[in-house]
Amino acid sequence: MERGRILDRKLFLYLLNLEVKRAIRYQNYFSILKLKWCRLPGYENGKGLQTCYQNLNCLLIEELRESDILGSLEDDQLAILLPYADLSACGPFRSRLEGLLKYYEFKEKGYEVMTDLICFPTDGTDPTDLIRKL
Repeated sequence: MERGRILDRKLFLYLLNLEVKRAIRYQNYFSILKLKWCRLPGYENGKGLQTCYQNLNCLLIEELRESDILGSLEDDQLAILLPYADLSACGPFRSRLEGLLKYYEFKEKGYEVMTDLICFPTDGTDPTDLIRKL
């Protein structure tokens, strides 16, 4: 499946671990925005998933900063590591992204993208805590 600049799980978790160490050392915040594909009932086998991934990838490339890290957690989950961003900074980004997702035809292909937001150190103080929340 074409994923463009989406990192695999192993590399994403490695970079998450480095970001936790950096945040502890310099007392920074960072956030992780999780995107999860949910199959809508009544659609067959998710035939449009690859198209949905490509569309989402294009959207994210346009919306992410150079410092943001996009990675795959599972086949149906992506995560965006947002360095130096606390919950108050990520809330508007999440809202804007959710607003943009409405203009894509994911529901017509049988999918919906759900978002969740966690913040370091509010939601966990080490990579294990954060991964558990993801």
